[in-house]
Amino acid sequence: MTLAVVGACLAGCGDGAGAKSPSRPLSAYSGRMTDLFDDAIDPAAVGLDMDNSFHPRSDATLRERAQVSDAILRVKITTVTNKIDEGANGGYEVGVKQLEWIGGDHPPGTDQFNIRMRKSTQTNGIMKTMEGRMVGTEFIVFLRQFTGADPSERDFHAHFSPASKDVKAAIGDAIVLRELK
Repeated sequence: MTLAVVGACLAGCGDGAGAKSPSRPLSAYSGRMTDLFDDAIDPAAVGLDMDNSFHPRSDATLRERAQVSDAILRVKITTVTNKIDEGANGGYEVGVKQLEWIGGDHPPGTDQFNIRMRKSTQTNGIMKTMEGRMVGTEFIVFLRQFTGADPSERDFHAHFSPASKDVKAAIGDAIVLRELK
């Protein structure tokens, strides 16, 4: 499954340090990055952490994700469009509105954009079950841009976490640790 910020929605990005800056070198979406920006929604973000195992301050993956994200944003879902019937590129298109910039040096350049969530097991199940209730839900989104199959293409991948004070505090800690290195 791939989360891709729909390019047309990011047309307002400038040439500066924004996510679409053509001069900014990007890495390929491979290796560890596929784990960090796994195009998934944390089950805890939608109340499905039944064993209460999500502890943001001790989550090494959350810390690493925060340190390498292009942007960390608190967003609210504004629309969910089911595109499952569109074959291999099917899934869901999720419209989000940025409520708060939390961190990162390369924000998407616009307050409203769409994220394409392609078919997968975990997130597809969450979206199928909660599709009608997702509008209005807030998340913290870790966003990073990569080169696509064609090096001139740019793809976004993301990870959705709970929009909680604990997650924001863990992100703040991670950013401070990155600055100390």
